[in-house]
Amino acid sequence: MKKIMYIFLFLTSYIYSHELMLNVIENRDKTVTLIGGETIPGAMIRFESLQTGEVIFKQRLPKESEIIVSIPNEPYQIVLDRGPGEKVIKTGIFEKRDDEIKVKPEIKEKLTKPEHEVHEWDSFTLTFFLIIIVLLILTIYFSNKNSNKILKQLKNTQL
Repeated sequence: MKKIMYIFLFLTSYIYSHELMLNVIENRDKTVTLIGGETIPGAMIRFESLQTGEVIFKQRLPKESEIIVSIPNEPYQIVLDRGPGEKVIKTGIFEKRDDEIKVKPEIKEKLTKPEHEVHEWDSFTLTFFLIIIVLLILTIYFSNKNSNKILKQLKNTQL
């Protein structure tokens, strides 16, 4: 039973291991360090203004997946874009830290929205897995039942 639990934990961690990650670290010299995951060199980093909706900064991540950029003088959001369905959005670090940055509705339309592809399973795949699970449960049940029969027969022959 423990082996099954370990396998299950390993598989679930493997499923989520391809999620995009972006770490934003504020430096003391009015710059910000952006660190992407190890699997995303070449992904596009963009700074989008929350006041105008325009792109302030745009650069691809190098092999090290780490870049240092000076902090813009206006509120912005950081977009990590790896392609269709793979976008991560973080709020940028801004020097004049107001309690809340208000973004106009027309600007919100221009800004990039976070995306993550949802991989839906079709009915054939779900049916297949359901059949496999039912067959596995039946195999365990009949194996247990037959093992008990064999054990009873062995006990009766030994007496």
